[in-house]
Amino acid sequence: MHRRLSFLFVALFSLSGCSFFSSTASDQVMARVNGEPVSLAEFLVAYNQLKAQQDEISQRNPKLLAELKTRALNEVLVLALLRQEAGKKQLRIAKEEVEGRLSSWKDGYPPGGFEEMLRKQSTTEEFLRKRIADQLLVEKLTETVFGTETLVSDDEMQSYFKQHTDDFVRPVRIHALQIVVPSLEEAQKIRQEILSGQITFESAARKYSLSPDAAKGGDLGFFSKNEKISAFGKAFALAVGETSQPIQSQYGIHLVKVVEKEQSKKLAFGEAKDEIVKAIKKNKETTVYKEWITKMLKDGEIYRNEVLFANTL
Repeated sequence: MHRRLSFLFVALFSLSGCSFFSSTASDQVMARVNGEPVSLAEFLVAYNQLKAQQDEISQRNPKLLAELKTRALNEVLVLALLRQEAGKKQLRIAKEEVEGRLSSWKDGYPPGGFEEMLRKQSTTEEFLRKRIADQLLVEKLTETVFGTETLVSDDEMQSYFKQHTDDFVRPVRIHALQIVVPSLEEAQKIRQEILSGQITFESAARKYSLSPDAAKGGDLGFFSKNEKISAFGKAFALAVGETSQPIQSQYGIHLVKVVEKEQSKKLAFGEAKDEIVKAIKKNKETTVYKEWITKMLKDGEIYRNEVLFANTL
């Protein structure tokens, strides 16, 4: 996902385990935030997202489930407060922004992969649009509210870099191309065509590959081992210019060609600057966000339907 979003807000917009509920759940009020209702349905979505992130054993732990239940309610209350604050500041998210974010997500999946994700998560594209709109709204709100409080000075960056030099090491990276096809037989046939010089790897990617990057000759750009699917780990053993044997993943059968390789290196200050800024801003946002939310929860009129909460799930 190509976006900057503090980890503080990720839990609010996790896409795991989304589900939908009856109009009864939509009509029942779990809480009110400054007079505005929070439905049982929204609470259940948040709860199921948190539950889906646990392993099977944890999902049967009554104590943990009770903790998740409380956490889910807190999350929907905070989200309601954030929406209200955005409204006060007249912040709006254009439809084009939502569609652009959704499109960038889709581009990260092979053909059919996005639809498979929706199926596994028991959600719909329209529901994702609503969550993306909320996410973009929070991003815009935090930039507005925290813009000056989280500015990072040159002195702060230099100091942080000196204290965390070992953290800024670029791992081995390769620049690779890929071809994705549905069967091993087809992958082997294409590989022979490439090795015999009948067709270039790039042309074969444009002609045969099912991946969205086919239009770019299968170009994946530079990446390290942890930035792509685990199946690509085998590509790091290839020499520059070498085409892999077929590699199987959940997306199909891959052929990978390494076109460049960069060895691991410690980053100079200038090279690490963007990461330094992100790290310092994240630390500042943690403090400012907690203080801000604590104050809003304290000053706001928060009503919790304790009876409904106790008898749900």
